[in-house]
Amino acid sequence: MNHFNRTLLIALMAGTFGLGLAACTADGDSDRKPTVDNIDSDGDGIPDHLDNCPSMANADQADMDGDGVGDVCDPDIDGDGIANHLDNCPRMYNPDQLDSDGDGIGDACDTDTDTDGDGIDDGIDNCPLVFNPEQSDVDNDGIGDACDTDADGDGVDNDQDNCEFTANADQKDTDGNGIGDACEGDVDGDGVPDDQDNCPYLPNIDQADQDGDGVGDVCDTDRDGDGVPNDTDNCPFVANPGQEDWDGDGVGDACSGGAPDMGDADGDGIPNYLDNCPLVPNPGQEDSDGDGIGDACDTSFTCDATTTYRALDLSQFRPDTKTDGACIGCSISGRNFLADGDSETYAELRMGLAIFYGFGWFKAEALDTSVKITDKEVGFVISDPASQLLNLELLGDFITVRFYNDGKEVDSKVVGGTGLNLDLLGLGFNTKQRFLRVKVKEDLEFDSFRLDFGGFLNANKTFRVHEICTGPYNL
Repeated sequence: MNHFNRTLLIALMAGTFGLGLAACTADGDSDRKPTVDNIDSDGDGIPDHLDNCPSMANADQADMDGDGVGDVCDPDIDGDGIANHLDNCPRMYNPDQLDSDGDGIGDACDTDTDTDGDGIDDGIDNCPLVFNPEQSDVDNDGIGDACDTDADGDGVDNDQDNCEFTANADQKDTDGNGIGDACEGDVDGDGVPDDQDNCPYLPNIDQADQDGDGVGDVCDTDRDGDGVPNDTDNCPFVANPGQEDWDGDGVGDACSGGAPDMGDADGDGIPNYLDNCPLVPNPGQEDSDGDGIGDACDTSFTCDATTTYRALDLSQFRPDTKTDGACIGCSISGRNFLADGDSETYAELRMGLAIFYGFGWFKAEALDTSVKITDKEVGFVISDPASQLLNLELLGDFITVRFYNDGKEVDSKVVGGTGLNLDLLGLGFNTKQRFLRVKVKEDLEFDSFRLDFGGFLNANKTFRVHEICTGPYNL
């Protein structure tokens, strides 16, 4: 190779090598000079310009108080104005720093705090501010009964609820005593606890159960248990499933002795099988209280729910008594006995001297005058025992029944009285218990009624009212 060619080759090689070095130098410089977008000082994968703690690794970027400073580098993590090292709840906002139990842990985050001192920590206490160690919560709503305004969750606030801890949205109260049926132990108020009462919704003090089926007679639709309902049974108190009636008189053979007894033991012209007092003469067959026993031999008249009449309902009426007019030495006692369901007890009027219609009265006063009485009769179980010494009536013993509507008298009936009567040493007449029934005028609208007893002259007189009742006029 000549000198010229060798020189040219060397020059070309040198140029090529120089260009390669320049290119390498340029690439190397580019790697050593990063841009702003990819600077990550703490190496947590978040570029510094996006990192809320650029000098401290915090890949999760947690910022509890949302102040733009990450929790790992925020001197007040919860943003309550208290520095972390002084904050007794550094991760829970509590600027007041309350610490009820003084354990250095603020109430806001202390699971051992018991504000109401009932032994239950606030964190799990269903009434943290009201003492309730038993933690009762009837309606399971998470709010303890002690601080729940509707403890049973029935939609009725406790202060208006007649069963505060037993759900009863309908507030039903059968006996009207202010305690709801749902939580009362004696719904019908007859003195027999519901769990022992064979008719829990109807008063039946004696718990009579003729057929022994566990359902009391007053609410049993088939008292004798023969499969025939009472209202169609020709012997409702004697089992007679075949309903045999030999003489077709409507009274089944089972309760009339089979073939009727045509004898007449008391000689009053009424055969024994038809006589409501077969051993005591009573040709008129009066039965004032509709209990199947004639007045002539009935020793105890009643306003029982099993008869035609119903006793005064204390959920609708209030019994009341008073003396009035020219009545000297007069008094009435035993007002509450007018509606106690016992015809042996009574309210008693005593008259020393009553003149010019001095009198006493016994009243069934409606609690709600908008509710009218629809029964066609009112009744009273009464008696007027004779004095042990002397009692005198001159135009006395007058009984007047008065009817009221919205506080005004709308009708009255005089149903008894004597011209002259003298009882000496207890030998007076008409002294036994009897039933007084008064028919209500057709279409009369009334809500209350009362019985007045008095006259022109009554001296040393006693009069008793044992029960007050109403009933349909179908006798």
